[in-house]
Amino acid sequence: MRESLCDLREAVMVFKCSFRARWVDTDVARVMHFTNSLRYFEACEEEYYRSLGQGLNALRENYGIILPRVEVHCRYAAPCRFDDTIEVTLKTREVADKTITYDFQLFMKEEEWLAAEGYVKCIAVELNWKAVPLPVEVAKAIHEGA
Repeated sequence: MRESLCDLREAVMVFKCSFRARWVDTDVARVMHFTNSLRYFEACEEEYYRSLGQGLNALRENYGIILPRVEVHCRYAAPCRFDDTIEVTLKTREVADKTITYDFQLFMKEEEWLAAEGYVKCIAVELNWKAVPLPVEVAKAIHEGA
């Protein structure tokens, strides 16, 4: 019998990562291209899973699942530039039966202002792309944090 996830639906884990805006992520004016905010959101998510001891490869190898994105949103507030230190904050908004929704904020660390914010919704699928419930161990790890 599968354990219920109802008590895990309102996870409140907050995780932070710092990065330097890379040259390859900027244009000729040294301004980071808007799509790269999503790359930094995803890099923070990758580090988050590592901190849980559940690297993204481990999800595939241990549980036979991957977490493709089904919905993303980003609102831009200020430009990031080459070599800026940026801090990305990940907050787990919801852990549902088959989906996880993360809220992200990207801050310019030195200036302490918000550059972008948004969310990413992922769904657990088997390698044949059939949606499946999140493994209870994974949902618990997300709920409890690192």
